[in-house]
Amino acid sequence: MKGKFIYCSRVFVLLWLLVLIFPEYNNAYTDLSTYKIETGKFVGESSANTSLVQFKKDTGWDGSYAKTNEYETYYRIRSGEFLGEARVNNVVQQFTKETGLSASYKGTGEPQNYHTIISGGFPQSKVDQVLQQFKKETGINAKAVGVGEPENYYQLVSGGFPKSKVENVLTQFRQETGIDAKSVGVGEQQNYYQLISGGFPNSKVEQVLQQFQEKTGISAKYVGVGEPQNYYLIISGGFNGLSRATQVLQQFEATTNIQARLVSLGNNKYIIESVPVLGYSNVEKGRQFFENNNWYVRTPLTGEKAYKSYQIITVPILGITQMEKGRQFFEANNWYVRTTITGEKDFSSYQIKSEPVLGYNQIQKALNFFEKNNWYARSPLTGEKGYSSYQVVSDPVLGYSMAEKGRQFFLTNNWYARIPTTGQQGYTSFRVISDPVLGWNETKKGLDFFAKNKWAASAPATGAIEYFYKISTQDFEGYDKAQAAAQRIQSLYGWNTTLVKTKNGPQLMYTDYGMTLPAMLDKQMQGSPQTDKYRNEPRFIHADYVDLTNKVVTADRVNVRTGPSTTSSVTQQVNAGTSVMVIAKTGDWVEVRLTWQNATASDVGYYLNPDNFSINNKDYFQFLKLSQTANINASEVNEKILKGKGILDGKGQAFVDAAQRYNINELYLISHSLLETGNGTSSLATGTVYNGRTVYNMYGYGAYDSCPLTCGAKAAYDNGWFTPEAAIVGGAQFISSRYIYNTTFQQDTLYKMRWNPVQPWHQYATDIGWAYKQVNSIYNLYQLLDNYTLYYDVPNYQYR
Repeated sequence: MKGKFIYCSRVFVLLWLLVLIFPEYNNAYTDLSTYKIETGKFVGESSANTSLVQFKKDTGWDGSYAKTNEYETYYRIRSGEFLGEARVNNVVQQFTKETGLSASYKGTGEPQNYHTIISGGFPQSKVDQVLQQFKKETGINAKAVGVGEPENYYQLVSGGFPKSKVENVLTQFRQETGIDAKSVGVGEQQNYYQLISGGFPNSKVEQVLQQFQEKTGISAKYVGVGEPQNYYLIISGGFNGLSRATQVLQQFEATTNIQARLVSLGNNKYIIESVPVLGYSNVEKGRQFFENNNWYVRTPLTGEKAYKSYQIITVPILGITQMEKGRQFFEANNWYVRTTITGEKDFSSYQIKSEPVLGYNQIQKALNFFEKNNWYARSPLTGEKGYSSYQVVSDPVLGYSMAEKGRQFFLTNNWYARIPTTGQQGYTSFRVISDPVLGWNETKKGLDFFAKNKWAASAPATGAIEYFYKISTQDFEGYDKAQAAAQRIQSLYGWNTTLVKTKNGPQLMYTDYGMTLPAMLDKQMQGSPQTDKYRNEPRFIHADYVDLTNKVVTADRVNVRTGPSTTSSVTQQVNAGTSVMVIAKTGDWVEVRLTWQNATASDVGYYLNPDNFSINNKDYFQFLKLSQTANINASEVNEKILKGKGILDGKGQAFVDAAQRYNINELYLISHSLLETGNGTSSLATGTVYNGRTVYNMYGYGAYDSCPLTCGAKAAYDNGWFTPEAAIVGGAQFISSRYIYNTTFQQDTLYKMRWNPVQPWHQYATDIGWAYKQVNSIYNLYQLLDNYTLYYDVPNYQYR
């Protein structure tokens, strides 16, 4: 008996009655849904807008920002009290440096008056000392301020003094007047000279030196010329008797001009001993005296040395005039002298110039010093002015107690002081107040600063808030593209990203059958695939093999040709009983039309190659997986597909439950049910009583052509389908186990049903365009919905 399902598979354009073949190699799905990227958590619209502008510039992608429901609260950190403005200012600076938060300070309590501490008068020589002592003892800053009208500054300028005298005058001036001054050279600097005389014997040089210094006033010294020579003693042999010895001594001195003396040896015996004699030539003269008289003589060294000739050398002499004076001394006595320049220079005359002297009385004291000594002096104005008396004036001091502390410094030293108010007021106690701080984390950072230093602080909310904003990018087609874009955003900015699906898109997987496309084509051609592509083209069969009355072929393996000749190409062979459309008989040939003819390899290759079909075209539905739920929305199905479909109206959830339980495409179940139930109006669908119970059958299970109602009702009763929902879910189990997940022939796409790449000998049609033609019904159902997911399983043929 022909089953109801077999009949439906022939007439129902989807032919969902086949079984899934699990491929040899499966890859994960490629998600082609549309995604946008939500990124960042930007505080405030300005921050979001700035980031979005930069994002568009950097990536070239479009995007927008939107306010979220989340927000941050503003807080204001308030410290406890700090004494002194300088203290609180340091705390503010430290707070800002360590936390990065901005803050200021504000006075607390009642304001107090500012005072200025003003002393009595001090001379200029004392005021700086008093000022430094005041600052040190009180810690109050102050300055010296002149009292009364300013007076002129003068400078004392003396007449000229020689260098030898000016320092003595300067010292005396300082001691008598108490005015500091310095010596300053007058005119151009002059050279220093030195006089060097010719040689003088030792006996004469000291006398000449003394005369030179007395007559010229120039200091000098004498210096030996050449190498120093030894001193000798000339000692004779002994002479008997004083008279004889004296006579020889006198002869020796007269002959040699060398002084000597007698030295007693006792027993009235004497020797002659000379004074130390310089140089060997003089010694030799004495030696000759004794030797010429055949007297014994010896000349021992004394151990001392001296020069035979001396030069007089002056100290450096300043100026050519003084130098000439010294030169004239030597030249007047016909003594040689030469002059050298030392290379140094100095002034021949010096003035004494005082430091600026304040006031007429003080400069007059300086002038009197020079006048009483009959020395010239003058006192020009410097052009500057100053004060003879100064007050110590403090910076404004806050509070009476601090001002009184400063006044007591002067009173303790018996100096006058007063503390008038300035007219300004201020605070002695202050509080640190931050600018509004956004968020508790940043606020806690500020509170921790004060807690770390053991200072009190609080942070009340200001009442203001700032919303968070997020940036949403343009749509990206496909999960992989969206994920790559998200990674780029994270790399560029470090923002957190979330992929948000904006539209369900196909989930695409590829199955590798381990075969090239030409090899697969060869297998398919072995099954004599058919096509109706040539149904309107003329074909010819020899008249001997055609029953013109019944319009059938009368023999097996009869050739069908493209023309009425045995030389024409054979398109296929047909067997006895094949029906043909007879067009005409021409001679021995009959022109016919055949709906189904053998397809060429080119024809088959087109439909076999998945690359010839676009995912954006309905033809791609031939790769739709029937073993995968579409994740449809039950309410949408009820509204857009099942509404007005009899018993099926509102039953969308039952189809969803059935699909999820048995892993079947929901729209396959719905299309099958609509066809079998006549859009939900058949008796089996609307309920039939069997054995006293109303039963439902939504897929025609068990309803044979010869026994449609009773047998279908019995099958529903036997399976417990006593509600429409039970019939929808229960019937899905049989479709799953017997067709989609059949253990023998597993084919879960239209493409697999037609071509069966794993078991090509088991195919549900020979028409090469069968899968292509079957997509319309299910495609049309999908077009009614907005929410679903398409799962595709596309064959991947190797290319070598």
